[in-house]
Amino acid sequence: MEYYMQDIPVQDFLPIFVISAMVIFFGMAYAGFFTLVKLRLVKRWFMILAYLSWLALVASIYYLGVLLRVEPYTQKVLIGAMVGYLIFPHIVYFLLEKVHNRFEHHKMTTS
Repeated sequence: MEYYMQDIPVQDFLPIFVISAMVIFFGMAYAGFFTLVKLRLVKRWFMILAYLSWLALVASIYYLGVLLRVEPYTQKVLIGAMVGYLIFPHIVYFLLEKVHNRFEHHKMTTS
């Protein structure tokens, strides 16, 4: 099935602008809360706020896709990006912790 570029109705411009801003805001909130919890600067229950921010980000991305009338392939790419955005920080902090434990808590001897 072929898809063609469709014009975006004028009444959708403001919702697209607002939802786009919400994507940025919720993406920053997720990354910020996640980082603060992992650095132990705030209590662990703040991770709930990180995951709620991620859910709001997913909803915003979905609604933005609806407003922009994206193709099915692009919808799948957006879903993959959101799953990656959920998982990637966990991988990064896991690797950082392993590297930190290996090189900072064990004396390295050079001969």
